[in-house]
Amino acid sequence: MSLRHSIIRKAGALALVGAVAASLAACAGSTSSTSTDATADYGDITVQLDWLKNHEFAGVFDADDAGYFADEGFGTVTFNAGGIGGVSAATALTSGQAWIAFGGVADVAAANEQGADLRIVATTYQKNPYTLVSATSDPIDTPQDLIGKTIAIADASRTSWEAFLAANDIDESQIDVVPYGDAESDLKLGNIDGFMGYGDGGAQLRADGFGAQEFLLADYGLTYGAEAVIVTADTLANEPEKIEAFLDAYAHGWYDAFQDSDHALDLVVDDYGKDQNWDKTSLELSWTQQSKLILTDESKTNGIGTVSDDALANNITALALVGYDTTAEDTFDTSLIADVYAQHPEWILGADFSQ
Repeated sequence: MSLRHSIIRKAGALALVGAVAASLAACAGSTSSTSTDATADYGDITVQLDWLKNHEFAGVFDADDAGYFADEGFGTVTFNAGGIGGVSAATALTSGQAWIAFGGVADVAAANEQGADLRIVATTYQKNPYTLVSATSDPIDTPQDLIGKTIAIADASRTSWEAFLAANDIDESQIDVVPYGDAESDLKLGNIDGFMGYGDGGAQLRADGFGAQEFLLADYGLTYGAEAVIVTADTLANEPEKIEAFLDAYAHGWYDAFQDSDHALDLVVDDYGKDQNWDKTSLELSWTQQSKLILTDESKTNGIGTVSDDALANNITALALVGYDTTAEDTFDTSLIADVYAQHPEWILGADFSQ
């Protein structure tokens, strides 16, 4: 399957909110830092991913392969792929299909607004992964350059698109917005001037020999994160040690993945994502783009998955642009991931780390 279709990964997310409401057993809870028990027996767990098994989850695949989940007291760890027709993080958690999940920050806010009680305990992507892709021969370098252009937007990306426009005081009537079809081909043919992409942006176009560039919408106001680690508030209140054990393996796995990305991608291609027939060269390009989303001053200094106070505030501000009236306390609890790195500073890459 071509990586060009990653933009539609969020399709149906909001439509699934109704299913979430139907399966709710809403409850509240909070936690404080705790320590994991190396002798614990947490049994088997199911992890719901929000997309296909690819580079986006290389850290937890690395952790599983290295035995870090087993070291923390877990039995078999089953990773359920998301994607088109798949189950959302919110639905999987509130219906009991998964114990922990990966999903978007905005998806959590949407589910909570409908009555769910979910919390984000870590955020892998420190920056929002949406990009604006254009041709180098006719570049779109800033939000203001969009005015008068023809831009392809997927329905599933519309709320983030509208938030981005609002953050930059741009009226959509100034832009010719068209449906997102085969946007890469349309850009090559000159049918559109740009499109809103996800994660790897124009990497595949460049791999095909076409001159493409992109900018991150996160650099222009769309500041909520992605690939968040999500649990129910009930799980957070009643099983904090088990969550922290999961985050121990998560942190250790991502540390290893960045120390040896070649091995991490081999695991995706040859094992966990084997049924997708990924092309490793394309995944390497996507890994380079992904690294810009994961490796920030915050994550290199304090650990992958941590969320600074400034980032929390930025997340809430960006969510408000999408129409979600929430607070950091109602959406996040970052105490456990902070405790992981307090106990294991050796898993912090360091401010000077570079790929």
